[in-house]
Amino acid sequence: MSTPVAQWLPGMTMTAGRLQYMLERLSESLTVTAYGAVGTGTVDDAPAIQAALNAAKIRGGWVIVPPGTYLLATLPLRIYRNTRLTLLPGARLVRGAAETMLINGDAAQNLGGYTGHGNVTIEGGVWDMQGTAPGLTASAMCISIGHAQNVTIRDLEIRDVSGYHAIELNSTKHGIVENCRFLGYVDPDGTRNFSEAVQLDLAKSAGVFGGFGPYDHSPVEDVLISGCYFGASGTAGTTAWPRGVGSHSATITRYHRRIRVNACTFEGLPQYAVSAYNWEDAAITGCTFANCGSGVRFRAVILSDTEDTKTPDGIQTGASQSMRNLAVTGCTFRGGGSYDEPIVALGEVSGKILNLAIAGNTIDTTSGGENGIRLQEVQRFTVSGNTISSVDGTAVSMETCHNGTVTGNHVYTPGTHGLTAVTCAHLSMVGNQVMYPGANGILIQDGNDLQVRDCYIKSPGTSANATHYGIRISTAASSVSLSGNKVRPNGSGNEAINALSITNTCTNIARYGNDFRGAEFTGGALADGSTSPQTLATDLA
Repeated sequence: MSTPVAQWLPGMTMTAGRLQYMLERLSESLTVTAYGAVGTGTVDDAPAIQAALNAAKIRGGWVIVPPGTYLLATLPLRIYRNTRLTLLPGARLVRGAAETMLINGDAAQNLGGYTGHGNVTIEGGVWDMQGTAPGLTASAMCISIGHAQNVTIRDLEIRDVSGYHAIELNSTKHGIVENCRFLGYVDPDGTRNFSEAVQLDLAKSAGVFGGFGPYDHSPVEDVLISGCYFGASGTAGTTAWPRGVGSHSATITRYHRRIRVNACTFEGLPQYAVSAYNWEDAAITGCTFANCGSGVRFRAVILSDTEDTKTPDGIQTGASQSMRNLAVTGCTFRGGGSYDEPIVALGEVSGKILNLAIAGNTIDTTSGGENGIRLQEVQRFTVSGNTISSVDGTAVSMETCHNGTVTGNHVYTPGTHGLTAVTCAHLSMVGNQVMYPGANGILIQDGNDLQVRDCYIKSPGTSANATHYGIRISTAASSVSLSGNKVRPNGSGNEAINALSITNTCTNIARYGNDFRGAEFTGGALADGSTSPQTLATDLA
């Protein structure tokens, strides 16, 4: 006899074992119409659906919602452990009360850590929050999960949420959100322009998670968000979500860990599509960002936030904390807005961002002066193999970043600089190509122990004649090595002053084997004013 399977797929041979498995699963099911739900959209079906969920609470079970429109005027619905809630194709839940639609557990429960109502699956259907309807415009949640393990939410469409979140995973371990659509958002009073469709948060306080306690600061761990779409619904009075996936609370000594956002699409979001606040061991892979205010932000605990800089016992540290092991790979960013960069990583002096990889991404166009990639207070990082074109600011901007490599990136027509390193140390920029930058091809200000090797810069300074440079090193930079680089002028129109310019405030400069030829540079190809430059092999000028 063949082994039973958990999922029927077309083409599977019907066997006695599989048929028996299907019959056993059907015998466990609790259809809401058997508890009095009618699905006409004219009467309150919430009590009947809750009765089915209560029946599943006793022994666990499968609650099935057949096709139909189910008005929910008695809320919230409460789901309990070992329950599978399935909305069949054509099923629609319509919120009819100013409350959360579904929460896992009871208001009075006191199940800490991840011991609450878990092992839950929620799948299918349209969940219409009606955030613009009279009496329903106040902030509310669609699905709220806390203190749980093993939660799967899939194949939903959540529409027109007002104020809060479509899904909150709070103090949750082992969660999956896959193949869901998050459409439409309402900011009820102009104060919720930062809400995420999927929020990952910790059990910090009733103000952070209002469903139930205890408030033991349990974070989120092991979450996958995959194959989801975030955008607008088209309903009058709504917008796209401000943010797609993210967090906006923190506690010192706690982290959200092992978060993966994979193959999702974010379209028209005015702020961050992914805001990884105080996350560790996180990866954003294969996602598409179209016309969003910003793409991916990694952010250490904000030093000026006096709530987030407290420990679980309420002691004020006055400090941030480092976060580590982060990656953005294989993503596409198109038409970025002016809220922030497509990729930005911001640490604090007391909370560095460590072990960051940004690789194989495509960034096409920003506005509002935004850069392509911006790093601040980042250590141990790589920026490699990215294609960055038509950004309004700098392609790759680094400030106070140490122990990094920027290699093999292709930069086309940035509005200002190609690559910038300000007060950076132990940094290598190798094998990058910068074409037609508006300002400098590569700009180094201050910092030490830097190398620029095998980079090609074409037509620097296209925005203004006799103003910029191919490679510019200034402001007390020291111990800088330049080798195998090639800079070429534009040949017509605006030209840079020099292919290489080093100010007299710089020390311990070593350069060899570079190619800076070009009679069109307005101040000559080479202007090395540093103290005692060391030239080990003849540069071409």
